[in-house]
Amino acid sequence: MTSYLSPENPVISSRPTTGILDRGVSVFGVERNIEDGSAEGTSEKLFACPYLKRDLDEYAERQSCSKSGWTSIHGLRQHVYRCHILPITCPSCSQTFDSSRKFTQHLHEASQCDSDLVEADEPIQGLETLIQKIKSPKTLKDSPTEEAMWKVIYSTLFPEVPKEDIPYPYHENHRGMIHAISPFDSTASLPSMVRTPDSAYLRNSQRGYFDLTDSRYSSYAPSISSSPGATRPTSLAGDRNHEFDGEIYRAGRREPSNLYQVTYQTDDDPFQGSMSDTISGRGTPNIHAVPEVVPQQARFSDSSNSSSTGRKLQKKIKGKTMEAKVLAFRAWEKPHRTDEHITPGTYRGFWKSLARIMTFYIPSWFLKKCLKMDDLRQRLAFRQKVFFCLLLFALYGVLCYFLVIQPILSCVVKVHIGMISNHSPFCSMVRDIIYVYMGLGGLFMLIVMVCVCRVRYTGRKFEEHDALLVMQIPCYNEDESTMRKTIESCVQSSYATKRKLLYIVADGTVAAAGQKPTYQILLEDIFPDHKKDLEIGIGNYAHAYTSFDALGQSENRAYTCTGHYRGVPYVLVVKVGREDEQGSAKPGNRGKRDSQLVAYNFFHYVNYRKGWSPLFENLEFQMRVNLNIDAREAMYMLAIDCDTEVDRTGISYLVDRLQKNHKLIGVCGYTGVGNGMSSFVASAQVFEYWLTHAVLKAVETVLSSVFVLSGCFSIYRLKWPNNRPALLHPLLLEDYGGSYEKTLHEHNLLSIGEDRYLSTLAIRYFGADCSMKYFSAATCTTVVPDTLGVLLDQRRRWTNSLIHCHFAHLNVMPFEASLWTQCRLLFVLGAELFMVFVLPLALPAGLALAIISVLLTPYAWAILLAFLLIPVFLCMLCMAWTYIPFYLPFFPMIFMFSVVIPIHSVWNQDNIKWGKTRGG
Repeated sequence: MTSYLSPENPVISSRPTTGILDRGVSVFGVERNIEDGSAEGTSEKLFACPYLKRDLDEYAERQSCSKSGWTSIHGLRQHVYRCHILPITCPSCSQTFDSSRKFTQHLHEASQCDSDLVEADEPIQGLETLIQKIKSPKTLKDSPTEEAMWKVIYSTLFPEVPKEDIPYPYHENHRGMIHAISPFDSTASLPSMVRTPDSAYLRNSQRGYFDLTDSRYSSYAPSISSSPGATRPTSLAGDRNHEFDGEIYRAGRREPSNLYQVTYQTDDDPFQGSMSDTISGRGTPNIHAVPEVVPQQARFSDSSNSSSTGRKLQKKIKGKTMEAKVLAFRAWEKPHRTDEHITPGTYRGFWKSLARIMTFYIPSWFLKKCLKMDDLRQRLAFRQKVFFCLLLFALYGVLCYFLVIQPILSCVVKVHIGMISNHSPFCSMVRDIIYVYMGLGGLFMLIVMVCVCRVRYTGRKFEEHDALLVMQIPCYNEDESTMRKTIESCVQSSYATKRKLLYIVADGTVAAAGQKPTYQILLEDIFPDHKKDLEIGIGNYAHAYTSFDALGQSENRAYTCTGHYRGVPYVLVVKVGREDEQGSAKPGNRGKRDSQLVAYNFFHYVNYRKGWSPLFENLEFQMRVNLNIDAREAMYMLAIDCDTEVDRTGISYLVDRLQKNHKLIGVCGYTGVGNGMSSFVASAQVFEYWLTHAVLKAVETVLSSVFVLSGCFSIYRLKWPNNRPALLHPLLLEDYGGSYEKTLHEHNLLSIGEDRYLSTLAIRYFGADCSMKYFSAATCTTVVPDTLGVLLDQRRRWTNSLIHCHFAHLNVMPFEASLWTQCRLLFVLGAELFMVFVLPLALPAGLALAIISVLLTPYAWAILLAFLLIPVFLCMLCMAWTYIPFYLPFFPMIFMFSVVIPIHSVWNQDNIKWGKTRGG
């Protein structure tokens, strides 16, 4: 969206241009009357520049402000950013000016500028969204109006002005003198010798990473591009040709018969309704569509002379480009959403009815009076839990009888008890089953060894990159030393200082017993530049946004501030809550998932202009003004907990993996234990953490995809360089928001297992072509529970999240995935569910059989000892010698990890509270 200077009115303009317009010219089928600046037959109000409303005398002579009006907030926002926030720079001689008067005077002195230095105009890449494939939910009742958005912009620019003194947002008494600037309008004439002072802004953006267009082949306004001295027009709408590797992508021509069409919107409508409105079909483009490929010979008349060898070579080269591969993802062929597959009404109704039928013997009055469950949702969750446990223990009973009790009685003790006689072939069948089981176990161990070695000995070289990385750090009730370690490790990482952004979210004004609230520690001790805001009251500077918690969707308010910490830019968001919740125990607290969505939804908004809120408007303004950062440049998001300390080169290594493999949707590194010597419980987790990463994640990485990118240390891809969304996929974010009534299953997905469920959704939407991988070369350390009570609460959340997310995978497989992809996914899912559900039974049974074997067989102890030392052998195979001593405290805790924790978790799956945390 490039702006120009008119020869008659040499002032800065931020109007989008589609061609040189004259009176009565038709642009995209809309008749325009340039004399009065508006479309014929319309009397719409025009938004005025906030600076003009603030100081009429100062900006009356600046015609881009006083003589222009905007039909949409988007155009006004661009005007503010480009004409008021960015420095006014002459495009020819690069001189900067303090005011538009000096700049105007400079333009009249032609001798000071060299017009030969002017650059040809470049088109801006249109924003992409999704085609409508489902029915969008109803629009929210409190959807913001554009007038309200104008007032938010005004209060952001001039925070000292009281709300009641905010002026009227529209132009008054100047209708005949105002140029109406709509998304399809342009300036009256466009000279070729003067260009806007915002080229640096456009040059720094991610736009045009693959946009290798050639101005010779402009598909719109051909008369303009052929006229001498005319600059090439730009537009956010209409036809556009992309030249790429010898071929052209022709986008924007709406053909109703073609499902996979690409159109571009003007990006001027505010957020209406929920996130799924992004996929509405009203003028919005199809981000899933594969652009129509027009062969090069259709453009050039002499292409028939090119040899077939050259064409094959071009096609081969194009097939290897990142752009071509990203466009070929099956995620774009047919957009999906979770609700299309689980049919939420039928799904939830079925499980509710089934749980009530199977637990009819538990009267409601008992739950109300004895268990104090006054809420119907609590009672329903309890019934669902009981039903699930009944099914599980029935399975345990059948397996225990036929594989443990009866074989011991009939084959070992040889006593005729039960339904099977001593002379039946049952013993031989059991023997065959044991042999098959042992054979499959040995084969699986070989597969594990191959996977472990392949991941362990992956190359550890990497290159530094300059893509903007957002470091998201959610906080709750941590102390100062814990937060400083995390922040310092991120700041001191080897990644480029100016290309990383700290994004810290304090989840409410909550304080642990005996210490300062987290937000006060951040504002007073770590970022002391904002002490004055704390003294005045950060609630006075808070802005509203849509939050998501266990109960669904609600409104919240948050305070934002920006600055630099040791040269690294940072954004701090403190959720303070609504006015009616200030007297509650945890005002503003919405949980970790909401803290993550504050970041993800913001970057979705700045890229695709959907999901507007006053908080996001203010935050984008602060980033542009205070940090000189365009949020649209962010390509990756580092998810890191507030008690994690990352290795210096770990971040750079993971970013390098993402940069070099566009089929990675996310990556994670090895997480070690930082307080392994604090207690016996903590030391037992050192070896267990190593097994989880070096073995389990290695198997997932090689055979399928990592099922959970831990919140401790992971990096997600926000979007691809061609602006197509990855984690910013609107349907993915809406599913992750979970703004609906939840069953027990959905509570375990969203309320206590946010990290794993986010990974589950990423696999669901992009698993057909992309994957998530683990790399052992990137390391970090975290603080683990050092008491048994905290450990039980943590593992209860993790185990229930694993169970329900794996069932979610089984319920909805990755969209458009091949049969081979689904088979590999099912194999790893089955192995992990076997460990969760069968180990509580197999471990005690195996122990009993081992004791009997040792007593009856002379050499059984050697086999048993070798079996117990397999983890140590894996440790030696990976040359992880430092972890071998920690096998001693881990060994007596195997019963706790494999039996007690799974059974405790299954019985307490209706408990959706976090319980005790590391912070206390």
